[in-house]
Amino acid sequence: MPHITQPDDADWSPEIEAAVATFGNRARNEILRYLAHHSPATRGDIVAAVSSEAPSVAKHLIILEETGVITADREPGQRHGRAPRYSTNKARIRELMAAHRRYLLDQ
Repeated sequence: MPHITQPDDADWSPEIEAAVATFGNRARNEILRYLAHHSPATRGDIVAAVSSEAPSVAKHLIILEETGVITADREPGQRHGRAPRYSTNKARIRELMAAHRRYLLDQ
């Protein structure tokens, strides 16, 4: 099993951590791309359109919502029995992409 390392770098910020969590996963990128063109969409819509199964999509949506790159029309505590509709937060996507670019390229 590969050893997971954590950067020992003063420039590794929570924003960079969020960018890597968001954009460092192919399935999450696929979900974001789908939502960028088909928002708002339910989890079922997303599952039908991407190459991940429902349990994986559910986990990815949680992470994407935690990093702020997607939003839902219902708060987490108000979703019981109701399917939230997800949309991208394009401003947040741009913020994380810019932070990641600065981390990688600017010194």
